[in-house]
Amino acid sequence: MEDTQFDTLPSKKDNIWDEIRYSIDPTMDPSVRHLVEKILPLATYYISVNAFVEQYSRFEYGTINHALCSGMHVFLKEYLTFIAQLEHQFQTSATFTLQRFWFYAQETLQDMSALHSLTMKIRNLSKEDDSTGMEEDLDAVLEELVGENKSDEVHIPEWQKGGAILNVLADRLVGLSGNPKCKKIYSFLLACASAPYSHILNLWIYRGEINDTYNEFMIVEKKSIKKETLKEDFNDSYWETRYSIREGHVPRFLEPLMTQILLAGKYLNVVRECGVNIAKPEEMEDAIMERDLEDAHDISMEDVHSNRSSVSHTRDMSSRTHMEQAYVPTRNDVWAAVDGGRFVKNLDIAYRYANHTLLNLLLKEQQLIARLRSLKHYFFLDQSDFLTSFLDLARDELKQPAKDISLTRLQSLMDLVLRNPSSVAAYDPFKEDVKISMSSHRLIDQLLRVINVAGMDSLPTEMFPGTKNPRWTIGSGHIDTPAHATHLPERSQSMAGSVIGGAQNVLTGYEAFTLDYTVTFPLSLVISRKALTKYQLLFRHLLYLKHVEESLCAKWIDQKHARWRQTSRNPEIEAWKYRIYSLRTRMLAFVQQFAYYIANEVLEPNWARLETNLTKASTVDQVLQYHSDFLDECLKECMLTNAKLLKSNSTKYLINSRSNSK
Repeated sequence: MEDTQFDTLPSKKDNIWDEIRYSIDPTMDPSVRHLVEKILPLATYYISVNAFVEQYSRFEYGTINHALCSGMHVFLKEYLTFIAQLEHQFQTSATFTLQRFWFYAQETLQDMSALHSLTMKIRNLSKEDDSTGMEEDLDAVLEELVGENKSDEVHIPEWQKGGAILNVLADRLVGLSGNPKCKKIYSFLLACASAPYSHILNLWIYRGEINDTYNEFMIVEKKSIKKETLKEDFNDSYWETRYSIREGHVPRFLEPLMTQILLAGKYLNVVRECGVNIAKPEEMEDAIMERDLEDAHDISMEDVHSNRSSVSHTRDMSSRTHMEQAYVPTRNDVWAAVDGGRFVKNLDIAYRYANHTLLNLLLKEQQLIARLRSLKHYFFLDQSDFLTSFLDLARDELKQPAKDISLTRLQSLMDLVLRNPSSVAAYDPFKEDVKISMSSHRLIDQLLRVINVAGMDSLPTEMFPGTKNPRWTIGSGHIDTPAHATHLPERSQSMAGSVIGGAQNVLTGYEAFTLDYTVTFPLSLVISRKALTKYQLLFRHLLYLKHVEESLCAKWIDQKHARWRQTSRNPEIEAWKYRIYSLRTRMLAFVQQFAYYIANEVLEPNWARLETNLTKASTVDQVLQYHSDFLDECLKECMLTNAKLLKSNSTKYLINSRSNSK
């Protein structure tokens, strides 16, 4: 008997194991020939599985394939032991026949057939839609260009390692669960293969760290994005993209829990970045109970008895409910193989601990609400005595062109005002974080640039939700027009020319003046550069209204002079003076009412709602969402997102700016 020639480590034709043909002596008895044909696949299965183990045990195939091959190696050893026993029987027993050989080989043949079927399935894994993989490959290339040269390493596609292998094992375990023998084999192999994945997973949910040398884990880390970029990054990419789900490579039995897995690690990663000690896994549940008791002590004594049983539930209601809804044990065999029941409980504890720890860090240790209240004082001018004093001191400076103004001198004047004991701001513990800044565009120009690039009638979703998403960037606190902005429709270009063209006039200090605020990590997750830019837009809008009001009041004082009060004999001049008085009065009343509307009908109610929501927030993501919604709602209700209103106000703004500069 001869067999066909084939490569034991096929590379180009992975289906070669299905094409193996054996040459059997044609003179053999038909019954014996039939028996031999049934036994021969055992050799094919062994060679196929052994070749798979040798190939997929190599370094570049990752820890999950290594663990799978280690599990398969147990069956290969049993196979070799079985062959040795058969050979011993053949050498020592005169009654050993092919029929006895076939009888002994039944169980081994079934085992090796299951292993061979698994190896063929893994070999034939095909690439599906892997757009995210292309992006990750690009990031990897960029990192390699910066780091060491790894051009000699062999790259294994994502769909041939990691979660894809676990999915194959889980699917076959479920699909062949009616066969007790196959179920036992695949349960054993899934337990072996999932061990290194569970190690990476536990390190992530318990420490917020990723030790993924082979890019097998469901969470992908972009090391190029660092927390220091939060100070200048307008798009909040740190929180959104520093750690993200590796789409298409999540084990299917973990898909219902992937949100909790992602958030648990992200929360702990932030806590670890802040230098806070993280409890050991076995101590996390005790730490949660201690914090629940601390929350109970914060409740008034008359409410303790009625709320004692629901203290921990109130804080974690959202996370627990979502966890219970997400986890439906439809694949009990898979969860039993990977010890899923214990993992779900551990994940629940880890997620609650991580969420509690970061929430406590933000709201209590970092005093998030007090910080936001400080921002409200300065940017929303609810205690604006400091600004009045500052504008009186810096009046001469702010009348100059913005490019000629010394920021150092303005900052020293601001510090002097904030430290004045007679000012309300003197008692603010965060007053040292207030900084002076100068924008390179007028407020209306800054907003209209966004609108023009967006096509006149829409604004970018990064700033205002519910709109189209043009590309735009912010640098140094102002919006830069992209290069393709010159290819606008004629109407847009004419509007941009009439509005932005007015900005060719000298930009004065009053028009460019704005505030900035120093925020450290982890508060910068909430008060990011994106959020600060929105605060600056609202501040400049309020400052503009205040400046217009002061200008109208100055005109009123000017009109009290003798030349205005002197009665003219010409009735037309008197009528003209009356119209001017009336117009000034109506303008002043409108500006004052508009400022009152913004302060008392927009900012204060929204702030009260934000503060209430923050005290009731049960997750960190809720805190981020509440703050973002607050700023977006304020901008919308202040009519800073309405293109038509901004267009109508732009000409008035420029006319007022020119009249004030004279």
